Amino acid sequence: MERERAMGRDVILAVVENMRQSLEPLVTETVAPSLYRVYLQADDYEHLRALFGKIENETRKILDQELERLNKDAVPMLTRLLRRKDGGDKAMRYISAEGGWYIRFQEDPNGTLSPGDIEVVSEFAQPVAQGYGAGSKTRRISTTRRLGQTVGRRELTDSLPAVARLSYQDKRGPQTYLMAKDEIVIGREAPDVWVDLRLDTLPDVSREHARLQRTAEGTFRIKDLSKLGTTVDGKPVPRSLEAGSGDVKDLDRWTEIPEKAKIGLAGVVFLDFEKLS
Repeated sequence: MERERAMGRDVILAVVENMRQSLEPLVTETVAPSLYRVYLQADDYEHLRALFGKIENETRKILDQELERLNKDAVPMLTRLLRRKDGGDKAMRYISAEGGWYIRFQEDPNGTLSPGDIEVVSEFAQPVAQGYGAGSKTRRISTTRRLGQTVGRRELTDSLPAVARLSYQDKRGPQTYLMAKDEIVIGREAPDVWVDLRLDTLPDVSREHARLQRTAEGTFRIKDLSKLGTTVDGKPVPRSLEAGSGDVKDLDRWTEIPEKAKIGLAGVVFLDFEKLS
């Protein structure tokens, strides 16, 4: 008998369920997180890796449909019709925090998930102080789903310890970013792409330029996703994206980096990386 494993449909439903549980009511709006990190057991990750692009696109559609349903259910039909006629006050709206959806997939870094388990961590990004980009300035909600059933839910606090420091300079001047989670996306600031470390710099730096990851063993590695390249201490990092027949494939190529290193992005921005105790 084939062992139980996570299917693409399970991933989509797990993200939608996390969204429902992570809604944050304000005064005139209820906000849904925009960023969802999906963690999978190693074999499940490898099995679904080629489908991540399709799973992400379908998840976005389902999340849009869910917000539309929530907005319709928030106000009875008769009230909606009357408000259209008299131009009355608008009802409470359900919206995405960043105006879109961003789904990231990652192999379980701690080896705690079983085959079939799907852990989804959603995030509410918050503005950081000028010159000091602390990754801990985030509210996180984590839910775990196994074969159609929620098996755990936990709310992560804002006080996660930093595991690495990145110092750099962009158009805003000297900056410091504290990495407080096991994977971050680095790239140029853009409204339609989610990145954790947002750089105000030239278009040479891609909107999603590289991913930096802390492994279960506590070491660090980097993946290049850019057009103009990434370097570590002056040495080029192998490009992870490969263009095919009208499609782009992620080869999942990672490069180990030392505890202190200079990371170059397209020869334009240089990040001084340092692992923290």
